[in-house]
Order: sequence, then structure tokens, then C-alpha cells
Amino acid sequence: MANRLHGKIAIITGAGAGMGKATALEYLRENCKVLAMDNKGDRLAALQKEAEDMGLAANLVAFTGNITSNEDCAQAVEAAVKAFGSLNVLAHFAGCMDYFATAEEVTDEDWDSVMAINLTGSMKISRACLRYFLPNEIRASMILVTSNGAVEGCTAGVAYIASKGGSESLAQCMAFEYGRNGIRVNTIQPGPFMTAISADPAWSAKAMANKGAAIHRGSGYNKSSRDWILTGEWVTERYVAADPKHIAGGAVYLASDESAFMNAGTLRIDGGICLG
Repeated sequence: MANRLHGKIAIITGAGAGMGKATALEYLRENCKVLAMDNKGDRLAALQKEAEDMGLAANLVAFTGNITSNEDCAQAVEAAVKAFGSLNVLAHFAGCMDYFATAEEVTDEDWDSVMAINLTGSMKISRACLRYFLPNEIRASMILVTSNGAVEGCTAGVAYIASKGGSESLAQCMAFEYGRNGIRVNTIQPGPFMTAISADPAWSAKAMANKGAAIHRGSGYNKSSRDWILTGEWVTERYVAADPKHIAGGAVYLASDESAFMNAGTLRIDGGICLG
């Protein structure tokens, strides 16, 4: 297709890996101009190299920054406008996982860290974009990538679940407040995908030490998911299509004019794990 995002200029957070990277490349294929934001410069360098190999680097600007920083968020918007002349899409993927800690065992440090990234960071990058969209009367699409954890309590620990539920409510509120300004806000709820976080042995070791890990491994979203969790197979073709390209396709749709009548909506892309 290659032209579904013609005229779109996007900031993509968490663009250096996983779903964010897959979406950045897909946006470029669809003729979108992209500012790729990530807190790890080496990941952005790898993305830049891949875009160059595909002949798409002319429409890509890399920005190393952290969504928890007001200054970084504001500078990302400024950099996008400086490079491309405007901005009309936010695709927000940056986030973190918790360690499956239950409410009784979660530490203040872990709670505050997860909230700062997943919820407050979502607000900060959204606010920075809105402060450009509104005075410039930009019709825009904002996409917050949350989790099916926003509606399924068994997907992670209490901090992650609360942060993703809060992000869904944040999106709903912004959709109501700014829909009248031509700014649409929608969410994507991925299911369990293999990410850099879940593949990290250090994360796994800490997560498995918490009481919540045993609780969650002994339950599940549904019978198929329970079997899948108990086997320890984080990715199976039978239960979940864990290729980031499936998330990227949804993000293209929400950024495009094809979804012009969609506001305050959610795309749940989880292979049916949440069927009940």
C-alpha cells in the first residue's frame, strides 16, 4: 500500500525495540514522517541503520529522550516540528513491566517507578503533544498502547495493572476533552508478547521471587491461556500471534484517516486470550 499515512507526521515513543520499532518501520513504509523516541541511543542507531537499508531513512529522525522528563517530551515535539514542519500523530509505546508483586508485597520504589513510566509518562508525552496541537489547530490522532492488563487483573502485578488501567482512563478523558478539537485518542491493548523485558533473565529472576508470580502462573485468562502459562511457553502459535507486526498494523489504522470516526476506542490485539 505504502501511502496510507501520506501527510502524517508522528512521534513514536519506545521506538527502539519491539512493538515500537515494528510500528516505526511500518509507518515509514506507509509514507509517514517519523520522529523515533527512545531512552536508549544504541537501539535508535540500530533502527536508523535498518531504515537506511530499506531506503526509508530520509523520513526518520531519532531522538534520545525519556518520557518521564517534561523537558525531553517538549524537545521531542520541537524536534519533530523542526524536522518535518508539523506534527499530527502520537503513537506511544514506551513503558515498563512490574515484577508480579501483589498489593501486600509491592514496594514503594517499584510502585512509584512503574507509575512514573506507564501512567505519568503517558500523560507527559500526551500533554507535550497537545500543547502543540491545540494552539496550532491540528487535527491529530493520539494512540496510547496500554495492555489487556487494563481489564484483566491476572496479567501482571498490582503496579502494572493499576498503571495500565489508569492509562486507559487517561485516554478516555482526553478523547472526551479534545474530540471537539479534531484530536482523536484511542488505545491498543496488546496481549502477551515476547518483549525485551520478558526475555531479560534479570527481570525474570526478580519477578519469579515474588508471591504474585505463583498466583499468576496458577491462573490465567481462560483455559487455553492457563495451559499456556503453566507450560512456561511465553509464545506459541496456537494461543497468541506474538509478532509485533500485528500491533503495527493496528497502529497504522489508528493513525490513518481510515479511522477518522474512531475516538475513545480500543483495539484489543491479543490472539483471543481475553475471551473469558
